[in-house]
Amino acid sequence: MRFDQSKAWPHPVLRPPAYGNDYPDAEFEADIDVLKTPGSTSVSVKVVYQLSDPDLLRLIESDRANYVLLIRATGTHYREAIVSGQDNVDQQLPSDALLGRVTLSPFVVCREDVEEFRSAGWHPDFGTRSYEIRRGTVLAEDMPKDYWIDIADEKPLGSIIGHKSASSIGDGHWKIEIDDDRIWIVMSNADSEQYNKARDRVNETSEGQYLMNGLYLPALVTALHKIDQDAKGYFDCKWFASLDKRLEDIGGSELGTNADRLVDAQKILEAPMLRMPLFREAND
Repeated sequence: MRFDQSKAWPHPVLRPPAYGNDYPDAEFEADIDVLKTPGSTSVSVKVVYQLSDPDLLRLIESDRANYVLLIRATGTHYREAIVSGQDNVDQQLPSDALLGRVTLSPFVVCREDVEEFRSAGWHPDFGTRSYEIRRGTVLAEDMPKDYWIDIADEKPLGSIIGHKSASSIGDGHWKIEIDDDRIWIVMSNADSEQYNKARDRVNETSEGQYLMNGLYLPALVTALHKIDQDAKGYFDCKWFASLDKRLEDIGGSELGTNADRLVDAQKILEAPMLRMPLFREAND
């Protein structure tokens, strides 16, 4: 089962409003959290389903339909369907099952044949029609969610932003390069050597916060603006889902929108200005 925006179903299906109006006043949404154990690929998946159509809910309550979360990880060829009659699911997945891009697709699926099914919530165009629903038939679906699971450096933004040197860059200057693996801060060879010495001071000393404010903050703002201009072009990059999830966690707008990225970057970096010595001394 895959989410197909243009798919025409032979029976009414509850979908996101932008992709169908078979159930004009109902909704089906899945709130998904993927929690990774630091330093490993052990993952737990938590899902809270919200379904408002009474007739579909009765099918689930009578065990004639189930909530289904289809998990696909192409990097490990892992595929599993978490099937539940409850609207709250918390499941631990095998270690190393998920690596790379992971897609989680929520559905409501019929678990046994249902004769002459109809719902009072259908669009009036369906009139008094009813349908024979076979086992395995999709009754509702939500938009799939993408995540990126890896065991990369888990320092702040370590799995998203990296640094490298280039002989073409002059001392005291840097630029942003965005590719499939990372958002790169590119600097001269000499500056790169100094950067490596200073990087560890970011978390060890208050002076290290000058590096966070003077390099990471403008780099993140610049990168966010670049990505917003071509979100579709960057969608398959390894860091895209992780960065999008960071924005969701801090209440920011998803990638590809015209948002105030200076505000978002400061939230992602947890207000780094307040950790600079200048501000700490003023408050002592």
